[in-house]
Amino acid sequence: MSKASKRQKLTKEEIHSENEKLRKKVYADNLSEEDSKRIVETLSKRNLLAYAMVVFLPPVGIWYVWTRREKLYLNRESVLLWTFVGCVIMYKYLEYIWTMISAR
Repeated sequence: MSKASKRQKLTKEEIHSENEKLRKKVYADNLSEEDSKRIVETLSKRNLLAYAMVVFLPPVGIWYVWTRREKLYLNRESVLLWTFVGCVIMYKYLEYIWTMISAR
């Protein structure tokens, strides 16, 4: 027997209700209250200022993000990402300074 003949045929209403149950289950499993709070907090003014510090003053910004990661509601991956961004920007700043010095 083929798989198609073994399947149970559902009406449109049953399919719709099953899809709604699955959607509710997926949404409940994927996004907890802590995750939603963290998402909202990562867009706060304090966090945006910390991100700006990482971009414009990388040594200070990286230190600030690492020491205040709990208050900024950043998980480990976010802290590592912002550290990487800060290191790349700091490298480019140093490279630019070196080219300006060596051009003289």
